[in-house]
Amino acid sequence: MVEYFFREPDFKDFVEEKLHLIGDLERIVSKAAVGRISPREVVQLKVALQAVEPIKNACLNADNESLRRIGEQLNLCLSIREKIAKEVKNDPPLLVNKGGVIADGVSAELDELRQIAFSGKDYLLKVQQRESELTGIPSLKIAYNNVFGYYIEVRNTHKDKVPADWIRKQTLVNAERYITQELKEYEEKILGAEDKILVLETKLYNDLVIALAEFIPAIQINANQIARLDCLLAFANVAGENNYIRPVVEDSDVIDIRQGRHPVIEKQLPVGEKYIANDVFLDSEKQQIIIITGPNMAGKSALLRQTALITLLAQIGSFVPAESARIGMVDKIFTRVGASDNISVGESTFMVEMNEAANILNNLSARSLVLFDELGRGTSTYDGISIAWAIVEHIHEHPKAKRVRCSPLIIMN
Repeated sequence: MVEYFFREPDFKDFVEEKLHLIGDLERIVSKAAVGRISPREVVQLKVALQAVEPIKNACLNADNESLRRIGEQLNLCLSIREKIAKEVKNDPPLLVNKGGVIADGVSAELDELRQIAFSGKDYLLKVQQRESELTGIPSLKIAYNNVFGYYIEVRNTHKDKVPADWIRKQTLVNAERYITQELKEYEEKILGAEDKILVLETKLYNDLVIALAEFIPAIQINANQIARLDCLLAFANVAGENNYIRPVVEDSDVIDIRQGRHPVIEKQLPVGEKYIANDVFLDSEKQQIIIITGPNMAGKSALLRQTALITLLAQIGSFVPAESARIGMVDKIFTRVGASDNISVGESTFMVEMNEAANILNNLSARSLVLFDELGRGTSTYDGISIAWAIVEHIHEHPKAKRVRCSPLIIMN
């Protein structure tokens, strides 16, 4: 699959563009499972599911069996995607209790309440204009205060035109204030509308979340396949940027790396300075064990680490920093690198080293790669050499060790 991305750059660019639209699906559906998903996350989920469709089609049409299998497993979740698109606004607030989450046209009752709550001024202006025309009072106006609520104010010069069914509530110096049955009913509606809107929006949103819960297994499969595609695409990008090659991974006991480089150190070198590449060959017949010696800063530890990293990269499906690489199947990579004490539990540097070495020797398998960096340095030179000698001899000669294809690299300083 990584090689296919190299052969088909248009396909790679297309998939990469669509992947940018997909957020953390697993985190979103985990929130949906416990009913704690926010409206914005629901919209993000919709956008992600919309981006899945072109990725699925591209994978199904790809000339690669693995990509086609990914395409077959991707689920479009069309019904829930369309439900979210229909019911949730594109830019909702973070919390449901802020209101404005559910789109217009989903609920007739909600639309009516919104009309009352947010178009109240328009309605009142119409009432004011209508009453002014009916009564012939040009200066009539409708206002609101906390004591009377909505009221009609009429100047004293026109109070003889006030209809008999208006109820006088307050007398001012130059005017009088009245209420009507229509205004009281509208006041009750407008004051209760916002609370009703919130209750209704919350109910509709919770129903949507319950419907979403049914699609969680399908979305989790999507998340898994998208993550796999994203990972392999990242491998292709890194390989292209850093001149990596495709390794040969086979069912053998050989690790044959030609002109291998450390993927991190080569990126940290000063501009213009090239990494000095190295060869490593290990197998169970000709060269089971390599012991590396040399002065400080000669690159011993770098070679040790780059061998482990190249082996690991090959095992997980990535291209590797080398001219060529033939990597046999490896099930475990054991390392004993660095040294520090653990005084809190009564372990010296030497004790920590020995525990780690013992753990490696007790857990070797037929497919193990073992890396010791300065084995036995936590004690005197003579004792350290003796310990290293004994461990190497055990791996090479011991009946149990002979049965395994253990390939150790050991640094002796």
